Amino acid sequence: MAATARLVVQMTPDEKTALDERARSAGISTAEFVRRRIGPDELGGHRDEIEALLATLKRSAPSILGSLDAAIATADRTIAAVDGIVGKDSR
Repeated sequence: MAATARLVVQMTPDEKTALDERARSAGISTAEFVRRRIGPDELGGHRDEIEALLATLKRSAPSILGSLDAAIATADRTIAAVDGIVGKDSR
């Protein structure tokens, strides 16, 4: 069935911003985000557990990204060192 009914909801600018950000982070429109939130709960009884895991991941992301940056820097230094050794041997 086509979505034809309209709903106007009064909210603060901060609430609207938060709603838009949540929809954007989900990769969907704000309207689709609202439709999904009121639809059947696909997570069943696991919603609290999944939301806790997502919150933990969000808190951990900066540390994870920092570790990845450090690993990439180490790999770059190692590659440069190997290139230096191989370059010296080939002369």
